[in-house]
Amino acid sequence: MKEANEKRETRPWKILELILFVVSLVLFGIVFAANPQTTDAPSLNPFLYWIYALVVLAICVTLLFPLFAAFKNKKKLLRLILLIVAIVVIVGGAFLLAPGNAIDVNTPTTPRDFKIADAVLFVTYLAVGGAIVALIWSAIRNAVKK
Repeated sequence: MKEANEKRETRPWKILELILFVVSLVLFGIVFAANPQTTDAPSLNPFLYWIYALVVLAICVTLLFPLFAAFKNKKKLLRLILLIVAIVVIVGGAFLLAPGNAIDVNTPTTPRDFKIADAVLFVTYLAVGGAIVALIWSAIRNAVKK
């Protein structure tokens, strides 16, 4: 009985996941079918807006689920606060370390645009590096446990 209730609870999430995946595939197919030659091509706009929407959705889900779980347990609330502080420190540090060197582009930009782009790259490099370290660590830990 309990398993049936759990399946009912996860079913709407699976349907939402499937819808998001199908829309992503359709837009991906449209972009490659149109074969844009420049970044100013109008066929890229819906694809970029969809990517922005998915990023915002991912950020909201990433923040909301731990937030709901944190209010059930004080220890989890403390971990969430420490996680938020760590993220702010990492993003702020990346922004401060970003050089923001200007490059030649066809669109009008400000030095702040370049600084933000460099900071995003630094955070991405750190996230990928952290994922690789976590992958290696989990493989070593699982090998040692067995």
